[in-house]
Order: sequence, then structure tokens, then C-alpha cells
Amino acid sequence: MIDTLTIQSSTVKYDSIISNSSGRFLVGSNYNSFSGYKYANSFMTMKFDDAIDNVKFEFDSICLVLNYDTYYSGDTTVTQTLSVYQLQEQMELENTYLYSTSNFSYNPVALGSVSLKPRPNSHEEVSIRLSNKLGTRIAEMIKEKKDTITTQDLFLKFFNGLVIKAQAQTKGAIVGFRTADSGSTEDTGTAASDIETKPEIRLYYHLSPNPDDIHDLYYKFSFVTDGIYFNQISGDSSSSLLESIENTSNERSSGLTGNNLLVQSGIQTFAKLKIPYVDNLLKIGQNSALVGATLRMYPVKGTYSSTDNLPDSLYIYSADRKNQLLGQITIPGSTSDYTYARLTIQKEVEETVYYEVDLSSFIESELKEELETNLSLMIGYGSSISKKSAGHVVLGGANSGKYSPDLNVYYYHN
Repeated sequence: MIDTLTIQSSTVKYDSIISNSSGRFLVGSNYNSFSGYKYANSFMTMKFDDAIDNVKFEFDSICLVLNYDTYYSGDTTVTQTLSVYQLQEQMELENTYLYSTSNFSYNPVALGSVSLKPRPNSHEEVSIRLSNKLGTRIAEMIKEKKDTITTQDLFLKFFNGLVIKAQAQTKGAIVGFRTADSGSTEDTGTAASDIETKPEIRLYYHLSPNPDDIHDLYYKFSFVTDGIYFNQISGDSSSSLLESIENTSNERSSGLTGNNLLVQSGIQTFAKLKIPYVDNLLKIGQNSALVGATLRMYPVKGTYSSTDNLPDSLYIYSADRKNQLLGQITIPGSTSDYTYARLTIQKEVEETVYYEVDLSSFIESELKEELETNLSLMIGYGSSISKKSAGHVVLGGANSGKYSPDLNVYYYHN
């Protein structure tokens, strides 16, 4: 076994990720000293999904209602302001996708806002009261049974959609909201009022003349689950370790970041490891052959509040000299089964937390080249996870002492 191979490490930031149809809305603002502020805004379209039963009514109020889906990243004890804006153009896909950097114009005057301390694990609804002017206009259109309300294509031209934005530079939390109902009353055996719903606009009213029934009455406009929606995720790295990383080809050596590395979702950021002299294993003895190779990477204590906040696994990719991802690393003997860095927590004398991954197939392929390697390893969140989360992990880089990556290569030779 040899554990003294040179490892070079850096942090690499990518421009954007595919973000549409994420399965979760992300809204909020959080902060970490490594990369600065991160902001998440949600874009969505709506549709009228009620039958018009009552036209003799008086408009009361109009609200956007959201339901948490338990996900969060950051400090939920900090009060944040969420604002709702009306889109001024219809959203369109870019080559069948939307990206975390996509944007569509919206009216700069907010339809409504709410300030709150998020409670992501509660079953509370978040209700944001919207403009009475909008509510009155829609109420009149309902009373007249306008096709603009009842026909989805016409309604989308009238009401292009919504964007929910968080207040910038808030060291709070990015929280997740549902994109689907929690289930029907038949499925759950619960009352309809207990079902957690996808986003919906409720136009509350009372009948004229007033009936004896004093329950809330409302017409509902629901989020279009099969439509276009995405999370827009951006950041502000000013005064952080990654400030102006764009000026250095989106890469920064761990020697310039406190000998640590950043793995980040939302704004996709990878820890990069390069093993430049792995071919030296071929020079140790005659007829040498690889038995196996394992890599351990250590989250830096003090950068996470609890191991529960660390992802269970990280993705491992190979990348070329230009940091273009070539594909996930596979397990030995397979071309389609991927290997992952799994979180391990050892609680013996002192708690040890690390990610471990089998790199046998990567090392073996590098040895076959018999040249100084051109490839590097990229450790990060997978794209399907990254577009619906906003977390990060700080890992020890090369020369970070007890948090330095451990690469153990097992081989034999004559």
C-alpha cells in the first residue's frame, strides 16, 4: 500500500446548471464565509382550476399560498422578506431547458410581500397577500365568466406567471416549497384542509347577499405542474474566499482558500483533485498490478452545525484539462454502475467524519495510459440534486493537516 502520492487540489465553479422542473421551489437567501451570499428565486405559471359556480359575490382579498416541503439550508431563526412579482413575458425553454441563470422580465412593483422566520418542518401555510387591484380585476372577469379566465392559453397570455424573490444580503435560509399536493383525502384519510398543496392563488369572497355559511369561500388558481417552472440561483461572492474567481477561469487553488475546498449545490461548485504522478506506481517494481484504491475526504469541523446537515453522498466525475466533466467514475468492472463518495461517521475515541470512495477503476485507467495524467477528479453534487438544493460542504484540501485527502493505493509487483 502507498499513501504518499502527490495530490493537487482546487475549487472550481461552473457557470450554470439545468434548473427547470426541479421538483421543489427554492426561495430565500443564505450565507457562508467561503463563497458569500446565495439567493434562490422561483418562477412559475398558474391556471384557473375551479368551476365558476357563483357570480354574485363580493371580493375580499387575494393571496398566494405556499406549503413547505421540509427542505432548508441556512439559519431559519433569521427573519426574511419574500416578495411576489408578476411576469411581463411568457417563459420559454432554451433548447428544451431553463438554467439557474435564466431570467424573464417582471413588473418591478411587487404584488405583495411577507416577512417571516421560516418553519420548514411545520405544516403551516405561508400566505402572501397580493394587490387588491389585481384581485378586483380578476373578480370582475370571473363574474363575467370571461374566456380569459377559463381558457388556459388565454389566461397565460393575460397572466404570464409569478416570480417569488428573496430579500438580498440576508444571512438566513433558503427553504423548499412543494410543487405537488401531499395527496388526496382518499389516499390519506385526512380532511381536505389538512392537505399540503402546491402553490395556489386564492381569491377570497363572500356571497351577496351574505349567506349564513361563514366558511372561507375562494376561487383557486393553481401552479401548473406540467408547465414551465424553474429555480433561479445566484450569488454574491464579495469579500469571500471565492471573490473574483471568474477572473481566474473559475478555479482557485486550495492554497488561496485556507487549504480548504468547497462543494456547493445551486451554484454548482466542485472540489477538484489531481494526482499528477500516479504513473510512478509503474516504476516501483516489475510486473506491478493494481489491487485497489480508496480516497477519503474530510469535512472541516466547525463548518457544519451537525452531521445531519451533510449530504449522504457526493458524486465523483472525471474532467479534462479545461475542467469539462467527462462522466461519472464507475465501480471496478462496470461501465454503467457509478461509484459515490459515501458519508461515514466513526464514533470511537473521537468522532471522525469522512467521505470515502472506491477509485480503483479511475486509477487503473490512468495507469494504462503510462503517462502523466491529463485528468482530474471532480467531487460535487449531482445535477438532479443541485437544482433543488442550496447546501455546501467544506472539505480539507491538500496540505490541510488532519483534513487532507487520503489516497491509499494497493498494488503488488515482483
